[in-house]
Amino acid sequence: MKRTITALFALLVYSVPPALLAQLDATETHYLLLMREEEKLARDTYITLYDSWGLNVFNNISKSEQKHMDAILSQLNRFGIEDPVSDNTVGVFTDETLAGYYTALVDQGEGSLLDALHVGAYIEELDIADLWEAIESTDDSTLASTYENLLAGSRNHLRSFVSQISSRGVSYAAQYLSQEQVDAIVGGYDLVPEGDFEINSGLNDAWYYPETSGQGFFITVYPERKEVFLSWFTYDTTLPDGTETANLGAAGQRWMTAQGSFDGAQADLMINVSSGGIFDSAEPLATSTPGGSILLQFDGCNSGSVTYDISSIDQNGVIPIQRIALDNVAHCENLASKSTVN
Repeated sequence: MKRTITALFALLVYSVPPALLAQLDATETHYLLLMREEEKLARDTYITLYDSWGLNVFNNISKSEQKHMDAILSQLNRFGIEDPVSDNTVGVFTDETLAGYYTALVDQGEGSLLDALHVGAYIEELDIADLWEAIESTDDSTLASTYENLLAGSRNHLRSFVSQISSRGVSYAAQYLSQEQVDAIVGGYDLVPEGDFEINSGLNDAWYYPETSGQGFFITVYPERKEVFLSWFTYDTTLPDGTETANLGAAGQRWMTAQGSFDGAQADLMINVSSGGIFDSAEPLATSTPGGSILLQFDGCNSGSVTYDISSIDQNGVIPIQRIALDNVAHCENLASKSTVN
């Protein structure tokens, strides 16, 4: 059934206005339209499965899928292409075939929680495959960068779903990609299973990994908005060759920010890389470029992990983190206990 859905979805035909062909060819336009509706299909399915099972991973990733939809919409607007999503209501699709895909995926996911998690993993595998093809189809660097950032998010989402499945004692088998492709994405990622801990403002602090002292994170939680802001202070992937200089600090220093929503113990963040500014000066205006994805997870008030996927430099991995100082642990534990009681 799943491969039948995929095959039919790939056959959707979109009309391409002739005036647009000078900017994007028919294949590029097809994938841009396809990804807009595929991200809505993912978002809507996860929202519905969260309503059915109450597992935070569906709610959190559905919010990320909305950001993916927004990113594709900005590209549609950039090229002057009409948005194929004429009704943003959950489960509503103008195309009857898409409505059928949504119904089939939800029906399967409502069989059991394990079935629902497999539906999530399947959708992410499909997303990854289509994004690979979309990237290959375009020579527009901005569009390719958008796809790369969505790809980083989808890989992290797949890791999250597979981790949930594995934590229930089930070995995950690839559903759309090859097993080798899935293993290359999820291999070595032992993410924190979803538990009772919930992110709270008591986590606001400086965090680091002792083995890479001198690098670290500032994490700020906004509980009313259900959002997390993260600043990451680190270095380039290689040491400068000696010809690069800096008036302040080292030429290899890097800092990034990431922001996104959280639910339960996990936050799904989109990375931005800042550059182009001058010390204590409004000019030139610094720029912020999307750079990848972070899954921020906590298993308590003094331990967590940063699972990063930085598409621009083809780097991914997991950094275990702990607080630099323990002053706020008691406050965090107090907030966590109140959350559990409620």
